[in-house]
Amino acid sequence: MIKEQKNNTAPAVLMLMGSRCAYCGPMMQSLTELMKAGQAAELRIVNIEENPALAADLGVRTVPWLQIGPFELTGARSKQELQLWLKRASSFEGINEYLEEILSAGNIDAANKLLQRHPEVLQNIIEIMADPEAKINVRLGVGVIIEDRAETEEFKKVIPRLIEYLSSEDARIRGDACHYLSLTKDSAYIADIEKLLADESEEVREIAQESLDELR
Repeated sequence: MIKEQKNNTAPAVLMLMGSRCAYCGPMMQSLTELMKAGQAAELRIVNIEENPALAADLGVRTVPWLQIGPFELTGARSKQELQLWLKRASSFEGINEYLEEILSAGNIDAANKLLQRHPEVLQNIIEIMADPEAKINVRLGVGVIIEDRAETEEFKKVIPRLIEYLSSEDARIRGDACHYLSLTKDSAYIADIEKLLADESEEVREIAQESLDELR
């Protein structure tokens, strides 16, 4: 079964469902109502039993599964949750919230998948790095993502923001920004990092020295 319905507002929604899925029916109803209310531009519902190739292409093994704008969501979601994700899909803050949710769960693969489709989301990664209230799992996930991309052309676009965070009031953020700059292996940032050798935080001073040792 494939159903398609369209309206004039964003985002588009793709739902994969199965005939034996107890949660799929209520979610389909909620999404249909939200689409009719103008909160989705398009709603496409696909039964994976009738279209297993699509599920395979998307790497989907369980249903319900949703793609709302740039987001991929698994499991049952209430109408209120669906409405929230539809709203989040069109904002910078919403992407941050999505990344925080998946990284908090340790789902690095989902974050990498999003970044492959939307490299500009690296801007969100840097902002999450600089969130003093970010959970430890989220910070660890951010670190893995940055380490994988620090030497890429895409990462160069977020370096100016990273340099700004060398002056953060939060010592942890200054230290993280310093460390991530060193991962670029680019000696052009030595002068920026040298300023932290006189930082008030001993830990930041140590990170700065280690970073300089890496770059020299």
